[in-house]
Amino acid sequence: MGLLELLLGAIGFIAILYGCVNLWFFVTTDDNKKYLKQGLMFLAIGVVICFVPSFYTVVDAGNVAVQKTFGIVDENVLDPGLHVKNPFTEIIPMSIRTLKYTDYDKDDKATITALSHDGLQTTMGIAVNYHLVPSKVPEIYKQVGTDYENVVMVNPIHSVPRDLISKYDTKTLYSASQEGSTDRAKLEQELYEGITARLNEVGERDSIIIEQVSIRDIDFPEVYKTSISEKMKMDTEIQQKQLEVKKQEMEAQRVTAEAEGTANKMRVEAQGQADAARIVAQGVLDASNKIGGVPDQYIQWYYIQTMKDNPRAIYIPVGPDGLPLVKTV
Repeated sequence: MGLLELLLGAIGFIAILYGCVNLWFFVTTDDNKKYLKQGLMFLAIGVVICFVPSFYTVVDAGNVAVQKTFGIVDENVLDPGLHVKNPFTEIIPMSIRTLKYTDYDKDDKATITALSHDGLQTTMGIAVNYHLVPSKVPEIYKQVGTDYENVVMVNPIHSVPRDLISKYDTKTLYSASQEGSTDRAKLEQELYEGITARLNEVGERDSIIIEQVSIRDIDFPEVYKTSISEKMKMDTEIQQKQLEVKKQEMEAQRVTAEAEGTANKMRVEAQGQADAARIVAQGVLDASNKIGGVPDQYIQWYYIQTMKDNPRAIYIPVGPDGLPLVKTV
């Protein structure tokens, strides 16, 4: 009851009380007409004031109101605002805001326990946000009343996760228990689609819109959580080892390629040197044929030049006796 209703009720009560006092004076005094008029007038005013709230209603923002007159529900809802109404019409406000599903009127998280595909007991907690479609509110009220959460929403919100848990193995469910994982997003999408479809099957179709389904937690027995964690750690280590082996193989291929490139380069250089030597030798042969021999000075120069081009050769002058020449001071 609002402040205006309280104020009008108080004024009406005072007017009725004042009218009753006048009627009492009418009965106990000789001036009957005066008190009779005043008493009846204030009684009438008080009754009218007290009944004024019955002729209007105020619907708060974020709500619509269902109108029920002598058990008959009006198909049209009252939108937020002030409305004149039949004093015999009952007004039932219902929220059309985004609401959090409350499981059995106790918790904003539904908790479901079932066996995974590989037989492990798994507990999943989910949160559901939803809203009512304004135009469908009269139908919802006629079909299930105001307790629609416990009548039509409990079964889909519990049965869909139970089916989903039995569909996946423990490894996938454990991955979905981690914040931000792709498996978690995938399961939330399947929960959203499944609950929406199942709700339309058991309730007034398209009257309750599921906005979001979030996985709060997925839990397992402690012994299994430890074994799963160790297995995933082992899988990660194996992947790291495989990556290291792959890197080593790539490094070996790179070294082999470099070695082959160096060998090819050396072969090309050696081939070039051989070709150059052959050309020079051919030139010398041609020249010697023309002049009848190769001068000793040229042979000495060519020998020294060959020694110079060889980085591993060390040239040591020798005398006629074959011994190294030593310079004396």
